[in-house]
Amino acid sequence: MTVSPAPAQRSAQDAAARRSLRNAWISVAAIPVAFIVAMVAGDWLASLMGYDPGSGELAPIGVMLTAGLAGVLILVAPAACAAWFGFRARRQGVASGLVPAVIGSVVGAAEILLNILPLLLSLR
Repeated sequence: MTVSPAPAQRSAQDAAARRSLRNAWISVAAIPVAFIVAMVAGDWLASLMGYDPGSGELAPIGVMLTAGLAGVLILVAPAACAAWFGFRARRQGVASGLVPAVIGSVVGAAEILLNILPLLLSLR
């Protein structure tokens, strides 16, 4: 004989799982917004340090790292949240939580890779 949780406890677990899934999808929806904010913030930081991002002038490594790191952190935040909440929803019993978790993981890894590769290629 198996013992199932009380209906009130099961309802609370279902609500927590649905909340995690909802937060995961909200995070996925925030990724394009974060892309725009990261571009504006990176350009703004570079211009604060005296370099015009639109010019052909190559900025020093310190400026590139400061502006780039801020941009990457802004970009990766919603992707990491999507992965976190998606995997949490999956662990709480909502199988569809895997979809936003995979989207967040793939987008986050791609964002990091696409931002680090130009820096590595410019150092050669």
